[in-house]
This record gives sequence, C-alpha cells and structure tokens, in this order.
Amino acid sequence: MTGLRESTRGPVTRKQITRYADAVDDHNPVHVNEDFAKAAGLPSVIAHGPLTVALALDAVVEQIGAARMRSAHARLSAPVFPGDELNVVSTDTGVEVRKADGTPVATITLIGDGV
Repeated sequence: MTGLRESTRGPVTRKQITRYADAVDDHNPVHVNEDFAKAAGLPSVIAHGPLTVALALDAVVEQIGAARMRSAHARLSAPVFPGDELNVVSTDTGVEVRKADGTPVATITLIGDGV
C-alpha cells in the first residue's frame, strides 16, 4: 500500500480485552477467564479477532484518514494474547498484522480512494 508506514500497536492489555468484551457483550470465557483459556490449551486469554482488526485499522486510518476508507476484509490467522505487540505492515493490497516475533495474525485487504 503506497505511503503507509509500518506502525506498532500495543502491547495488547487484559484491560483492552475486557473493555472490548463489555462493549460488544462477548464474554466468551476464552477471552475473559484465564483458567478456562489455560484448560483449553492456551497460555492465556485471547483478544477478540475484531479487536485485533480494529487496532490495525486504527493505525491505517491514523495515517490515511477515515474519508479514504470504503471497506476492509480481514482474515485472522493466529491468536493475540495480552502483552503482544502488533506491527501493521503495508502490503500490495492492504496490511498484514504481525506479532513482534514476526508471526502473522491477520491480513486485511483495504478498499478505498487511493488505497
């Protein structure tokens, strides 16, 4: 994506995850209950996928402005845990969201004016 600088968001916090759960009324225990998440084989609770996408889109809109955005199509590929930093990296069709260790967590195709 032309002119988009790499951007970092995070680290993602438990407070963000809890506030998001409250805002969208999604209290699935994998997002809010540490013991449940660990019993499911995860190291911790996980961020909601749409929260991950929203953090990435915030980084994009911060640089190009909301008026240029028409739509975004996201594909999630890995969980995001509390403490993860997210790097939003430009691609030919939008952005890829990666953890600090380089693990891709989402690919977002952007559609808009000059995007």
